[in-house]
Amino acid sequence: MGKVAAYVILVLTLLLIYGSAVLSLTAGIEYTFNETMLFFSLAFNVFIMVGASMAFIYLYYGGDVFERLYFRKEGTARSLIYGTFAAMAFLLATSAVLLLTGYEEENPLAEQIGKQLSVISLILIPLLSAVSEEVFFRGLLHMQMEERIGFTPAVLASSTLFALAHLEYGTFLQVVMPFLFGLVLGFLMHRCKNTWAPIAAHFSYNFIGLLALYMSG
Repeated sequence: MGKVAAYVILVLTLLLIYGSAVLSLTAGIEYTFNETMLFFSLAFNVFIMVGASMAFIYLYYGGDVFERLYFRKEGTARSLIYGTFAAMAFLLATSAVLLLTGYEEENPLAEQIGKQLSVISLILIPLLSAVSEEVFFRGLLHMQMEERIGFTPAVLASSTLFALAHLEYGTFLQVVMPFLFGLVLGFLMHRCKNTWAPIAAHFSYNFIGLLALYMSG
């Protein structure tokens, strides 16, 4: 019964994530930046994604929740360093490609954020986003799939799921970039076997992006 309950929780969580993304996309909802509402939304994501991940592990395996979500003390410093440098390398590479191709997309929400962003948001937004998404997509989904079907299918599947979760933004780059970055995050998870690596990469990526918006706003 425990394993059945674990999969029920996982399916319900996936339905919630992708249902809300599709609803936002098809309903044509226009987002406006409100710092308080954003914090509540991110806190809710942490509750849902981290809570579902912990519940799945506990129900399926019966314990060792943090160990099985790959929060490990061994190699933590190295994982944080690898993650940070991987994010910087990815940002440099993708920025160079976009600059050389001249590809641009309008992003009114990003412009709003740049004008209204507070200093505390520079830390909390990327931190909450990184923790919730990396625990769920890498610590749980990617590693569970890698154990069953191997690294390559797992990283492709988890990166696709990660990208589809960003459909609500409704732009080409906001789907393609998460997929490509998901490949990097999945590789970090595979190499380090420590969720702190993709968390560090995800945080660094979002922090640098927000810092650029803050400086330009």
